[in-house]
Amino acid sequence: MAAPTPVSAYLHSATMVKAGIFLLARLWPVFAGTEMWFVVLTGAGIITGLIAAWIALFKNDLKQLLAYSTVSQLGVLVTLLGLGTPAAAVAAVFHILNHALFKASLFMSAGIVDHETGTRDITRLGGLARLMPVSAAMASIAAAAMAGVPLFSGFVSKEMMLEQASNTVYAGMPWLLPVLATTGALLSAAYSARLVFCVYFGKTRHPTTRVPHDPPVGMWLPVAILAAPVIMIGIYPALAQAPVEQAAAAVVGASFEPVKLVLWHGFTPALAMSMVGLMGGLALMTALTSVDRLRSAFPRPEAKLLYERAVAACVSAARWSIERSHSNELQRYVAVMIVAVLAVGAIGFLGADHEAGTRPQLELSSAAIVGWLVLGAACVVAVARHRDRLLLLIVTGVAGLVVALTFALFSAPDLALTQISVEIVAVILILLALNAMPKRTPRETSRMKRSLDGVIAACAGVATAALSFAVLTRGFEPISSYFLAQAQPAGGGSNVVNIILVDFRGFDTFGEIIVLGIAGIAIVALLDSVLKEGAGRRPAPIAALPTGDAHPLMLVVGTRLLLPLALTAALYILLRGHNLPGGGFIAGIVVAIAFIMQYIASGYEWVRERTRLDPHAMIGGGILLAGLTGLGSWLVGYPFLTSAHGRIGVPMLGQLEITSVLVFDLGVFATVVGAVLISLSTLSRVKAHESVPSAGTEARTLARAARFRTPRMAEAVARSRERA
Repeated sequence: MAAPTPVSAYLHSATMVKAGIFLLARLWPVFAGTEMWFVVLTGAGIITGLIAAWIALFKNDLKQLLAYSTVSQLGVLVTLLGLGTPAAAVAAVFHILNHALFKASLFMSAGIVDHETGTRDITRLGGLARLMPVSAAMASIAAAAMAGVPLFSGFVSKEMMLEQASNTVYAGMPWLLPVLATTGALLSAAYSARLVFCVYFGKTRHPTTRVPHDPPVGMWLPVAILAAPVIMIGIYPALAQAPVEQAAAAVVGASFEPVKLVLWHGFTPALAMSMVGLMGGLALMTALTSVDRLRSAFPRPEAKLLYERAVAACVSAARWSIERSHSNELQRYVAVMIVAVLAVGAIGFLGADHEAGTRPQLELSSAAIVGWLVLGAACVVAVARHRDRLLLLIVTGVAGLVVALTFALFSAPDLALTQISVEIVAVILILLALNAMPKRTPRETSRMKRSLDGVIAACAGVATAALSFAVLTRGFEPISSYFLAQAQPAGGGSNVVNIILVDFRGFDTFGEIIVLGIAGIAIVALLDSVLKEGAGRRPAPIAALPTGDAHPLMLVVGTRLLLPLALTAALYILLRGHNLPGGGFIAGIVVAIAFIMQYIASGYEWVRERTRLDPHAMIGGGILLAGLTGLGSWLVGYPFLTSAHGRIGVPMLGQLEITSVLVFDLGVFATVVGAVLISLSTLSRVKAHESVPSAGTEARTLARAARFRTPRMAEAVARSRERA
């Protein structure tokens, strides 16, 4: 209501407040006639119209009265669109036109009153028709149209609305909507009459010292321009026939049958309802003082206060929910997700029919049964003794070994070789990490919570096992048949697993090596604080007592002899991966194991000084090389990472088969080696950093070392002092 008068007239008459009405009109062809559309829109519209009209009746500010009358008129429009009949939609379109005319006139008339008297308070005004006859006449015309007085445009559209209401049954009661519509017309006539009689008639009152008068023609002419069609359409409604038909056809669609706009429809129920509304509105206006006292005797809920309290309650509920659910506990989040998945699965399982699987089961060997019993026992020990980190690592390695044997049992040598290689690397890296951590995990949860977690885990395990059994015992056509058939002609190789990884699903592998490289760099970032002075170090590092040779000669010699053999084996595995078990990933793990063995035998410093490999460059170069393989496919007009293969003749070697995926495999190989080496170097640096003794510890170490007269131990102590 702080807007200038022309802006208020513009907004309330046609523009912003009609945006929702416009949307409902555009959706009318889709939803009109459905039960939900009828019930929701008609109910919401008629209730809104009645409440807003009742509020407008008792507002003393002219703009507030008109604003609530706008809300009431919008309720009427929503009701008409909700009825779902073409005739009601035509009435809504016609009433939009009428409302734009009389509401803009009334808002500008309110602005004229405010300009001339200095107030919009109805209680301080009266008798202005004697002082401002032109303004009073135009405001009265517009108010009469809003009230639905005959011979004014609002009467015609109101008659159409009442006609539709009288023929509509709502909630099984044919009288309900006609009664509510008549009540709305009564309240509309009452607040329109109050606006006219209290401001322009009665005893002359105004708060200004000067006598108000009609404004210059520049102020009242726009009102007159809008008031003229109110009279013209009211007397001869056919003047609005063409624009109303055009707009109504856009709302209703192709099935639109034009409704003839006329002033007189005969003695109809709608006419009786209109007369009751007009007479009742005048009566209510005359008894307004008594009605207002009666209204004041009852509690009046304030919509703004109710809204603010509702928002505050929603905020409190949201805050309570966030505090209970967003606990920053990964264990709770995982439990909620697992329980949700189990619930959805249980609903699907219990709501469907079940039949036994028809696929024959494989024969079990005694060795397989023993292996799986060992796997189960390892899992049980891992759960029961998970706080003992070293024991947990051992049983996890046992579980990984049994999984590798299972792969071998089911004729998956690639997977078995990969599993064993990864287990070796993972165990060594985790051991390095455990060296910088306490031996036991602190107890963080109560017995009750652990019991609940156990129940959830058991249910998830049983459900997963049952689902796996159900899938494996049912006949289906696996996708493996496609890969087996297309491996040689499309991929140029016979190792289906490797062809899937580097060809058919090469983009997946490309994403995975990117993730692997990011993981290696993330280890550096996470442990960087540990390598800084005083950060992440244990409060009192205990210097290890020299108990013998840290680098046994036999181990040193053996690993150095094995290094070229391991590199040769890795190269062989890399090159043969397209046709036999192997590939870039396994070859990278083998090379990583070779370097790890050098570290174990000779120490990280010795290996680092003699190695010219930059793990960061290997990760970046491997990913870049794999990506360039895909870009090469683009250059020749094929999709990303499409492979090419063929045979070339080489002197003395004959025909050799070549394939572009070898370059991609080299990228995988380099990324794997770089990720393992960067993890190894970072964890080793943490170990070396934490092993630096303090001054007191150094003195005790030197005293103990004096008893060991070996040259190697003296050299080790000297190096320790230099680092300190």
